[in-house]
Amino acid sequence: MGDQKQEKRSSPGKDSLTQNCGQKIDESSNLSPRKEKNDHLGLGNFKRAFSWKSKPDVEPGDHVVEKRSDRRSSRSLLNSFQKAEEKEADRSQKPSSGPQMRPQVSSETETLKEEESEADSFNKTLPARAGDPQQEKQRTPSKLCSPTQSQRGGEDSTNSCPGKEDDSVLGLANFKRAFLRMSKREGSPGGPAAEDSSFRRKSSRFLRPFRKNEEDVTNRVPRSSEEEPLEIKMEVEEEKPVSDLIAERQLLKAFSQLYQLEASLVEDQHSGRFKDNVTAYARQAMDICVHYDVMAAEIRNIVGETLSRPRVDSEALLCMAQLIEKEEEVHPGGLPDSDFLRAPRKWRPLWEEAVKKSALDEVGKVGQGMSEPRLASLLAHLGRVVKQDLVKIRREVQPCYPEDFPVWRTYVDAFHGAVSARLQELLQEAQGFEQLYVIMDWVANVYCGKDFLGSLDLELDVTTMPKLLAPEVWEKLESDYTKFLETKINNCFDSILKLELDRWSEREGPPLLQGLYHSPISIDIHMLVGEHVNTARAISSGLEATTLQILEQSLNEFIPRFEEKFLDSDTAKDQTLFLPYLCAYITAFQELKTNLPAKFLSSFKNVRTTLSEVICRFKKQMLIHLHRETQVLFKDVGSKAWVTSDKLQPIMEKTVTFAQHLKHLVQPHSQECLQEIHCYVIREYVAHVLRPRERLRGADRVASAQKMSQESDAIGSTFQSLGSEASWLGLVIPCISDILGETYKEDIRKHIETLIEGYPDIRQEHVAAILALRKLGRRRNQLLLRHAQALLKKAPKTFPGRGLFEEIDVPASVEVLLTCI
Repeated sequence: MGDQKQEKRSSPGKDSLTQNCGQKIDESSNLSPRKEKNDHLGLGNFKRAFSWKSKPDVEPGDHVVEKRSDRRSSRSLLNSFQKAEEKEADRSQKPSSGPQMRPQVSSETETLKEEESEADSFNKTLPARAGDPQQEKQRTPSKLCSPTQSQRGGEDSTNSCPGKEDDSVLGLANFKRAFLRMSKREGSPGGPAAEDSSFRRKSSRFLRPFRKNEEDVTNRVPRSSEEEPLEIKMEVEEEKPVSDLIAERQLLKAFSQLYQLEASLVEDQHSGRFKDNVTAYARQAMDICVHYDVMAAEIRNIVGETLSRPRVDSEALLCMAQLIEKEEEVHPGGLPDSDFLRAPRKWRPLWEEAVKKSALDEVGKVGQGMSEPRLASLLAHLGRVVKQDLVKIRREVQPCYPEDFPVWRTYVDAFHGAVSARLQELLQEAQGFEQLYVIMDWVANVYCGKDFLGSLDLELDVTTMPKLLAPEVWEKLESDYTKFLETKINNCFDSILKLELDRWSEREGPPLLQGLYHSPISIDIHMLVGEHVNTARAISSGLEATTLQILEQSLNEFIPRFEEKFLDSDTAKDQTLFLPYLCAYITAFQELKTNLPAKFLSSFKNVRTTLSEVICRFKKQMLIHLHRETQVLFKDVGSKAWVTSDKLQPIMEKTVTFAQHLKHLVQPHSQECLQEIHCYVIREYVAHVLRPRERLRGADRVASAQKMSQESDAIGSTFQSLGSEASWLGLVIPCISDILGETYKEDIRKHIETLIEGYPDIRQEHVAAILALRKLGRRRNQLLLRHAQALLKKAPKTFPGRGLFEEIDVPASVEVLLTCI
């Protein structure tokens, strides 16, 4: 009765446990694993059921602490087995009839069935509630799953692949059958006394491994994955899904498994397995292609992280390079188009595109975060960033790849293209002459210079590299630059003219520099020309030639414009400022005329001609100024008043004052101007003598001859003191004086011969005018004129540097005389 009461008291707890387990089984029936063929629950699963009950909220890898309440739940079931053993012993001591024994055996059998059902329910609910991913992967065979499937929890993997128990562990079903067999033996006549000792030994033998396993479950501290045996780890890694291997960047292993699946699928397709189920083949083939695309995306990620992160993942780079080579080996190409699975994946071009994108990203980051950076600063920063990346590639990235992999050349070409694209973007935003030149100078001088690609750290042969900008882009850049250059140069010449106008308005004469009148206009023009030519030469020889053409054209237009502005200014009307500035500008233009063509060969030829013409006009302006000052003083020469007075003195004073400025004029223009003044004085003197206001006869004629001889000496000595080298001018006045004062008429022929030899530009009317002053008579004049005509025919037509009579006009009376003769 006591045992029956105990069973009644214990049955409610068992029923509740069975009901709870039943509910859990119903709730997790969709996620429960498949049972083994013998439908027996292994002791390993039974052990895990109780271990799961002790830690329902434990995540994989966390430290597990067993609770005492969980230990009681596991030991309560053991106590039930022990009580059953004690009951068997009591029955052996108190013999009873067969009919009484069978209900007890059936009761115990029902108890074992309930306990087995309770354990089975725990085992069914275990995978759905406590699926450890690492443990489930050990029980799951290698399987291809999509990238989305691989990211699910261990619940799906556990449900799809149930674990198998170790054969060395005793199953609970065997344990149950042993007790049932022992109960049947007890129900037979004469059995209890004979088999009591053997039952205890067998029951203790069956319970010993279960108790040992139960103690292991409750007392063992879970080990981390690092403490697991190496063999288990290798098995786990080999059985990982392809998507997990790709996520962990075990690309070679993932590709090996994927290629095996691909080859198997191709073989099945060729064997006709999918003849009636094309959809299944397409689905599996698409799944393989998706995984290949994921691997391609991982290649892009690895390349993108190479430069964006401070440290280089050498293992990932080496694995990626080996993967590309392996793919090219197993997918050689040349297959029919229908066999798309084994077609080349073209991962090497994909890698090259990823390198280009990485370079574009690095170059595109330059200038970000900077508030409107100056173009020069932006280009300098761009150069530093690109050089640092190339040095990193040379020293850290390239050694990670196989030796035959074209890493360096690919990255250099990629950065070359990225910089070119960035420069074309900057050209769209460039405004003005300076920004265009900054870009051109950076392309021509900085990019391939020793501080950038030509650096010793890179060891790069820049001569073999293509042009940074395409020829058509460079031509357009030069064209835009030259348009801005024309405007720039013209503005510079306008500024030079404005500076000169400001000097004229100050009413101050030019300063003396090394004894010469000085104007900074020549220095300004030299600096302007030299600066633009040198900057253009630094970029290209073609741009230098274009710049020289622009400068020559602009200077040709500037010089006449400057001359016009100067002659129209108030300075030209001020006699104290006009001559010094004329001398200063003649000196400046002579310096430009000499040095510009010498410095820039085959250039500025037109400028030289223009400068020569302007210098001649400036010198004529000087003579015009002297003529304006002395013309009134020459009108009395040849008159009777001139014979009795000193009319030459004021003329020579004006001339000497004028000639003093010529000392501050550069040679040879100083001497040329002095000789022209000397010639001007002689010419004006002779012209007025040949056109006298009054006719001189007798004593007046002789006195005028003597006066001319004296003034000839005065004029000669004055110009000699001034430094004139035109000694040939000192002969004309004495010859005319000798003809006028000669008493022996036969010697007049000799004086005419001397005059014609010294001045070949003299004409017959000039000889006639001189003879008209002498009054020799018609017959003698006719003989002398014929002799002079014969001499003039023999004389040379031109005599450079000795033109005196060609600008002297004879009076109309002399022409009449010649007509009569």
